[in-house]
Amino acid sequence: MWGEHQANAQTTIWGGRGLLRVQSAETIGRRTFYLNSYFGTFLLRRPQQTTLGKDHTLTIGLTYGFSSLLEVTALLTPYQDDQQNVWGPPGDSQIGLKFRTPFSSNSILTSIWLFARIPTGKIANVPFEPYSSGKLGAGAMAILTLDMTESFPLFPLKAHVNFGYMDHNLKDPLFNDPEDQFYIGAGFKFPIRSTILYTEYTAEVFVNNPVITQYNQNSQRLTQGVKFLGPKNLIFDIAMDFSLSKKPENPDGVFLKEYASWKFYVGINYQFFFDRSERGMISRERSRTRQARKTALPAEVNERRQRIQDELKKMEETLQEGKDKKKKSENQN
Repeated sequence: MWGEHQANAQTTIWGGRGLLRVQSAETIGRRTFYLNSYFGTFLLRRPQQTTLGKDHTLTIGLTYGFSSLLEVTALLTPYQDDQQNVWGPPGDSQIGLKFRTPFSSNSILTSIWLFARIPTGKIANVPFEPYSSGKLGAGAMAILTLDMTESFPLFPLKAHVNFGYMDHNLKDPLFNDPEDQFYIGAGFKFPIRSTILYTEYTAEVFVNNPVITQYNQNSQRLTQGVKFLGPKNLIFDIAMDFSLSKKPENPDGVFLKEYASWKFYVGINYQFFFDRSERGMISRERSRTRQARKTALPAEVNERRQRIQDELKKMEETLQEGKDKKKKSENQN
């Protein structure tokens, strides 16, 4: 049986519960630890060149739930193409803290995500990728999740909205730096048996940049993905980015640049259990969820199901009576 808890708690490429980049206001839960790794690739044929321009990125994300309201994340980038060397150097790292607010309800949840970008990459602002400064930066994001699984059990949709601010250089004035950006994201997911389909929109928009004067010149993309459970309880994530950014005619190489027109991602996510009680708790949660969805179905559906079960039981009793009579007749002969 597919683990509903595992599917719903699947983490993002940054770590933290959510879709691919869009964060969910939900957390992964107390004493829960997730490890994930994502590999993204983009290939581009260059004029008058025999090789393909490429952009490969490998990330490793860690997420730990301290409580039902608090989770911490860490992101490492062991490999990022710099378009210069055969083997690219490491990229930037990131740490984060997500706190679910006490204003949340069963259907409307809110969270705050605080994060810091650490300049561990040798080269900043590599081609085809969103802007990076190569300096210590930090940001905050407000997260809203609308959970319709209880209100509409036959259409268990979850929608997420993200809005944040990223200061790419903590040494410069806040809200007055041409490097600062708004982080925007919105997405939804829909489970189908052992699969979760999701769609999201994300963008990094310069706030006060004299070069980027049009919205479509910023890094933005539409992502379509699917998550499913594989062997050994591994959760796989396959996604495709489609760029919505306008290709600049004369990029300056710093702010105005060409972003990847598409990108393909493959991710693997695994949940670690600290003891058997944790596994048992999740199993009980799955049972309660299934029972809740069953009782939430319309009365007509439950009545029809009960009639079918009664008919099957009568058929079994009739067959058993026939077998008993046949056996008794054989013994008398």
